[in-house]
Amino acid sequence: MANTTDFVKVLWELTYSDVALSSTILIIIGCIVGILGNGSVIICYFFRIQERGERYFIPVLAVVDLVACITSSIFYIMDNAFFLNYPYDLMCRILIFLQLLVPGTSASLLVIITVQRYLLVCKPHGQRMTLRLKRIAIVVVCLSSLACTAPVLAISGIKTSNETFQNHTIQITICKFSTAEITDEIRAYIGFFLLITIASILITISLFILILKRIKLSILGKFRSGRQASKHRNAPRNTDSTKDIELDKCEGKTHGIQMQKKPSTLRVGLDTNKPVNTLTTEDSERTRKEKATRRITIMFFVIIVAYVLSYIPSLIIFIVVYTLKDFNYISVSKETTFVITYLSRFVFLNHIVNPFVYSYFDPNFRKELRKLFACINK
Repeated sequence: MANTTDFVKVLWELTYSDVALSSTILIIIGCIVGILGNGSVIICYFFRIQERGERYFIPVLAVVDLVACITSSIFYIMDNAFFLNYPYDLMCRILIFLQLLVPGTSASLLVIITVQRYLLVCKPHGQRMTLRLKRIAIVVVCLSSLACTAPVLAISGIKTSNETFQNHTIQITICKFSTAEITDEIRAYIGFFLLITIASILITISLFILILKRIKLSILGKFRSGRQASKHRNAPRNTDSTKDIELDKCEGKTHGIQMQKKPSTLRVGLDTNKPVNTLTTEDSERTRKEKATRRITIMFFVIIVAYVLSYIPSLIIFIVVYTLKDFNYISVSKETTFVITYLSRFVFLNHIVNPFVYSYFDPNFRKELRKLFACINK
């Protein structure tokens, strides 16, 4: 028994100790950054920004990301510390369940956000998501994510097995997604789970491609209108007036006749019953809202890009680990272990990066964040 224990330690030191230490340090740093960032988002959007409007889902997403930072950090640190001798079966089941539930809820919320942006940008005169529909969508997302991940509580847990290392048999206990042999039922569940994940990614990408095309067309349309207006301003106003000026000069008359002429093109396309100041104010307000809509849409686009880029590596590793029959952590090299460990946890970045995106694109959040820090420093 002593020899077995010694060889488990040898295996740990040769293959996992460096990876576990570096991963734990980065996870702790990421957890602190994620808690501070998402906590600031929750405080600002829930309590300091009065009119959320298009930003309705931001604080909800921040709550999910905050929970993910905490639960994922506990799961990863426990996995690093007890990779070869995991002590608690119930903790393993709960952490794996939360590790799938919370990121799945976050991904589903991004699908709902994408649908909201699509209706707002691509169907501006159609039906929009009311406050009631938004609340229903959040409830549906939470319940559906819970239903999809609930079976994990039954199939996951710790699994003890005998492995061969350096011609010695060692006993290791690992926390796994599935402790039983991969039956057809478990394979069907894994396939269903992967199908939902891939479908949500594809739906999100497809809708946002349509949104970006619409924004691009809108920007190009405004640019062309601006060029036409510029050409109109630079063009000669009236050839008849020019001739009158030249005749007046020849006859030694003043330019009073030309000054008295009223340009007929001054109010083309405008409602002459409204004051000019009112029109300017309305146009300015409309332009401001359009710019805000585009800015928030681009902000959500960056968030979704980060989500897709962080989920894909983790998804690939998940497929490789649970579909290859002969896959074994004992037989892989230290470099391969490093790559698998970090790529499988790449999804953790998705829960950290969002507050930085909000602070870059949303001036209201930046302003309230400065006020918040000013209050804390007093």
